[in-house]
Amino acid sequence: MALTQTAVAAVKDRISERVDRLRPDLERIGRDIHANPEIGYEEHRAAGWLTELLRGHGFTVEVGVADTPTAFVATKSHGKGPTVAFLAEYDALRGLGHGCGHNLIGTASTGAGIALAEQLEKFGGRVQVIGTPAEEGGGGKVRLIRAGIFQEVDAAMMVHPDTRTQVLHWALAVTHMHWEFIGRAAHAAGDPEKGINALDAFVMAYNGVSMLRQQLKEGARLHGFIKEGGTAPNIIPERTSGEFLVRARDKAYMEELLDKVKNIFRAAALATGCSVNLTFPDEPYTDLRNNGVLAKLFEENLRRLGIQPTKSPAWENAGSTDMGNVSHVVPGLHPTIGIAPADVPGHSQAFLEASNTPRGYQAMTEAAKAMAMTGADLLAEPALVEEAKAEFRRG
Repeated sequence: MALTQTAVAAVKDRISERVDRLRPDLERIGRDIHANPEIGYEEHRAAGWLTELLRGHGFTVEVGVADTPTAFVATKSHGKGPTVAFLAEYDALRGLGHGCGHNLIGTASTGAGIALAEQLEKFGGRVQVIGTPAEEGGGGKVRLIRAGIFQEVDAAMMVHPDTRTQVLHWALAVTHMHWEFIGRAAHAAGDPEKGINALDAFVMAYNGVSMLRQQLKEGARLHGFIKEGGTAPNIIPERTSGEFLVRARDKAYMEELLDKVKNIFRAAALATGCSVNLTFPDEPYTDLRNNGVLAKLFEENLRRLGIQPTKSPAWENAGSTDMGNVSHVVPGLHPTIGIAPADVPGHSQAFLEASNTPRGYQAMTEAAKAMAMTGADLLAEPALVEEAKAEFRRG
């Protein structure tokens, strides 16, 4: 039997109070993760700190799921009922650290899981905190999907730091391409005719990509960088390499663009006499499907906390996330919460600093409360879970 609205309100009050009491531990771990950034699949300390806290609050924790040492599933259950999962991210950006605020994501989801799980006796069900490494390239959530981690999850959610609090957040499908041109070295002054210039090949490819940008559909993005461009100015560059990302609002158009980008790189190799190697170490990320039922509940809980979310145009400032892949498997939600002024760009030094401020940790606390309260709505009234699943099936 579903709880009365009065009873659910009382549960939410207790959740809010519990998150406040948890904040010192959550903030301590958030600062430790921030001070010790670990890139994808190397987040041993971050995963260790989070799982230690979860074990201390009665969760059964399995580390190394999906043959991934830094992935985990923490579970606490009571009786029968739906399974609500909070997804924890904790990987850092290469070369920048936590300029995306994942130290706040992992702690917010952990706090939400602990606070909600302590109320399970009121309605029954199962709460999971799922540790998902390598979001910033590597596709940790894709590994977990393939391993069946989400098969028994009824709803999954996480909150991402941003410059604004927004319930419906969009994300682009993306493919990560590594490229390498191989030419032949020669003395650039004495024997230039004996060389094959791998840097010329990349310059041609880069210009070709730049020309393709004129014909892209709205929202599509092509961007990348060069890691190796040569060794000395008097040597014809024998090898160049780097990475490119191909993004679009849906997977089908992303794949269409990717074929064009591949052809541009192959044409550059043919024109210069180089060979080209194109590799794809990561699974593609799909576009993000936010579930409307979950979104409505989450927005109501934000307002309960006195937070007024902004309404922004669809696709504005959209990036990509492997939470998109999860949202095609189970009903999901990926809202944002503001931690910095509007003029602060993501993936920047300024955002890195914002993710370790009192404002950032207050946002972490608010995100944990809103997620846990949304979970309480679902567990207290399982019919809402069925509504979310019905919408999910409609696509």
